Amino acid sequence: MLRLGLLVALLVAAPALAQPAAEVPVERVILFTSGVGYFEHGGRVSGDADVTLRFGTDALNDVLKSLVVEDRGGRVAGVVYPTQAPIERTLRSFAIDLSNGPGMASILRQMRGAEVEVSTPDGTVRGTVVAVDSQTRAAGGDAVEVDVLSLLTPGGLVGVRLDTARRIAFTDPALQAELAGALAALAEDRGGDRKPVRVQFRGRGSRNVRMGYVIESPVWKTSYRLVLDGDDGTLQGWALVENPTEADWTDIDLTLVSGRPVSFVTDLYTPRFIQRPVVTLADDAVVRPESYAVGARERAEAPSPPPPAPEPARMGSVLSTRGGQANEVVVMSDAMPLDPTGSVVAQGTAGDFGELFAYRLGAVTLPRRGSAMLPIVSDAVGVERLSIFTGAAGRHPMRGVRLTNTTGASLRGGPMTVLDDGYAGDALLPDLPDGDERLLTFAVDQDVLVDPYAVPGAASVIETARLVDGVLTLERQGRTTRGYRLENRGARRRVVLVETPRQSGARLISPTAAEESTPGAYRFRVPLTPGAVDSLVVVEAQTLSERIGLSSLSPERILALARADGEIPADVRAALRRAADLRRDLAETERRDVDLRNELAEIERDQTRIRGNLEAIDNDTDYGRRLLTTLNEQESRIEAIRAEQEEVQALLTRQREALRISVR
Repeated sequence: MLRLGLLVALLVAAPALAQPAAEVPVERVILFTSGVGYFEHGGRVSGDADVTLRFGTDALNDVLKSLVVEDRGGRVAGVVYPTQAPIERTLRSFAIDLSNGPGMASILRQMRGAEVEVSTPDGTVRGTVVAVDSQTRAAGGDAVEVDVLSLLTPGGLVGVRLDTARRIAFTDPALQAELAGALAALAEDRGGDRKPVRVQFRGRGSRNVRMGYVIESPVWKTSYRLVLDGDDGTLQGWALVENPTEADWTDIDLTLVSGRPVSFVTDLYTPRFIQRPVVTLADDAVVRPESYAVGARERAEAPSPPPPAPEPARMGSVLSTRGGQANEVVVMSDAMPLDPTGSVVAQGTAGDFGELFAYRLGAVTLPRRGSAMLPIVSDAVGVERLSIFTGAAGRHPMRGVRLTNTTGASLRGGPMTVLDDGYAGDALLPDLPDGDERLLTFAVDQDVLVDPYAVPGAASVIETARLVDGVLTLERQGRTTRGYRLENRGARRRVVLVETPRQSGARLISPTAAEESTPGAYRFRVPLTPGAVDSLVVVEAQTLSERIGLSSLSPERILALARADGEIPADVRAALRRAADLRRDLAETERRDVDLRNELAEIERDQTRIRGNLEAIDNDTDYGRRLLTTLNEQESRIEAIRAEQEEVQALLTRQREALRISVR
């Protein structure tokens, strides 16, 4: 208690070291769907005043990046925030070190040589601190240790027991300020993760001030209720908003923006030091003085440069003085307008917010760390009841609606509860601009059956053919056919929207047009009266191109192409038939050429055998003479084969040229 009382006494005795604090509450909040919020404080201050805002450590980077301030009629001297250094290091930076929780005796020992004023029951003593000693004194028969402060006064050394001191004050205002600053640092650290940011307003009289900043904030959400009544629909929309701050929102101007501006975090709070290289001078870097001969030259007085022209004062800048010189602190009030125009001021109404879309709600009250549901939409919307078949629910389509946004507002996506004479199901509404429409489903339609079936037919037909330079180009129409059988077993009329896959690059043949289409699907409308059965056949066609070189094909393959079904021009068919005849003649000649080559090779192998036998026997024997006769006959045949080969090669050349000219 003695330590606390004396510390308080030291502070009470200090002169006014800080400007009076002012309360500037939250007046405006803008929440974005990108996970940030813009918070604006507004109020009045009088004279010189400091406004303190508290933020979590994680939010300080956003605050330092985005804070804007405005003092109408005054100026902003600066924005002060605590360092990120540990509290022990911060406390050691003060002239009075409180890092180890010292008592009064330890504090006074640090202040040896400082002048203090001590009030005791016997009077007030003023002197310079010499020392603080622990002494043993008798008290009621017991030995008690007490701290005695030694002061140097005009009358000599005086000892004052600290346990009898009522008040101790430093007569030097600077020391008193150091103690107050150290205690303030302790108080700030006791706040844990909440760091104070103090905005210093300077001016005269009462005036308006404002502050705005962007920090991380929970994303505001939406939920909807769609009430169906016959062919009519009413949409109710609610915004789910959270107040993550440490301040109550009382009648604030709340804006909910449906957009995602670019936002990022930059570490501006952590002190940043740049490592500089250490350069060591070598021994030979020493330069010795040299003597120079006196030279003569003409001297001219250099004109003195004109003083720099003062820059005009910029709007939004704040001038502060230190040491007789003006220092400019630029306040970027134009970076984020504090009073943007074009927004709608009625609660629950919508309008443009720059390039984004926003709901502007007025007079919203929400306690700190609280949440609320706020109505933003309550309007009639266009609805068309549909049964939508995609195959996701098996044989049954899904009950749904085609919802047209006629609210005049852009609807942010969110869950939707559908009510149709009671709860009918849940749907998910995507982002829906004003005037657009979306298909929504909320239940399985068990009264309607849709069965896909296969449709027989040609998979492809030739659309046209071209024959150029011996290359036949066929363009085929590849067809995909899908069939659907639909049956309404219920007692109410249904409109079924059948969704069927859409092939990339294909065109729709039948039906000639779809109700609507997406990049991956067609949708067709099929009305069904109670008990009705109907069918839907969807045909798509895709052009496929095929290139065939005729010179490498057999006559049979060429004739097959000439006889193929499809839209082949007559002249192309005739050319193919002529090419088939020429290719057949060429093939016969090629076979004759192969036969002659094979016969010649066989004779040459047999001659090798005969000559080997003749070397082993006498040529005058009957067997020898017979072998010689065979060789003679073979030589005659070889001559005939080679003559015929020349004729065949000439014929092949003529036939190949004829085929080439024909297919061109």
